[in-house]
Amino acid sequence: MRLRVRGTTYEGRAVDLRCRDVDGRTVAAALRGDRRLPAVDAPAPGPVADYCGHVHPAMGLRTKTALAAAARSRGHETAHDEAIADLRDRLAALDPAEPSLPRARAPVDDRTVAELREAAATARGRLTAREELGADTDAVEQRVRETARTLAERETERAAAAQSRRQRRDRAREYRDRQARRRRLADRLANRRRDARRALVESVADEFAAALDAVPGVTTDERGDDPLDAPPVPAALATLRLARTDAPVVLETDRFSSPAAAADWLSAPVVRC
Repeated sequence: MRLRVRGTTYEGRAVDLRCRDVDGRTVAAALRGDRRLPAVDAPAPGPVADYCGHVHPAMGLRTKTALAAAARSRGHETAHDEAIADLRDRLAALDPAEPSLPRARAPVDDRTVAELREAAATARGRLTAREELGADTDAVEQRVRETARTLAERETERAAAAQSRRQRRDRAREYRDRQARRRRLADRLANRRRDARRALVESVADEFAAALDAVPGVTTDERGDDPLDAPPVPAALATLRLARTDAPVVLETDRFSSPAAAADWLSAPVVRC
């Protein structure tokens, strides 16, 4: 691990930055890649660091979730993993994006079309009558053509509007159905993940309790009746102790005599802030 803070380079398994004007939140963000400074050269944090990569007095901790991540870091598997992978793939295959709907078209009512059909029939009747009489038909033919063209246009518009409505309705229905399937899959996935988390926590529960007992300075009140109810700082340290991670842990706690002692106890690189 190598850190460069305001022109000074710190290197090693245990780095003490308490003499520098830099807080743990800043260092943790740099380790995650969320900040460019201080410059960091170290393994990238894994899932365990999302929960307890920065240990400080004001932290919160979802102990069971963190413990499940720690168990995963040690290669633990559960009987639910295959179902989780399948549900995750099926959920990803359902596109969550809203559909692109065709442009809504103004409807053409039946009365308009009926009137145009009647006008076209009347014009054709007049044309036939004038033809039988041998009278001039130019004006009537023009009227027939105009009426037929207007009727065709309105019928095309009506058909297009009806098709647009059907397409919009069908795509909206398909989207609702797809969203319903996504919700069902998401619920099943959440349930399976809870089952897996429960199994993972159970697989390391005894080790976690032993690690919690070994946390420097842990008190009887902190230990409590249920190790999973321990306060965030000792619970985070116990979780880190049983996890497997090469990424540095940022500590802002006086539980250890030195950064080197913390690194030895956690079996992980440590940055003390």
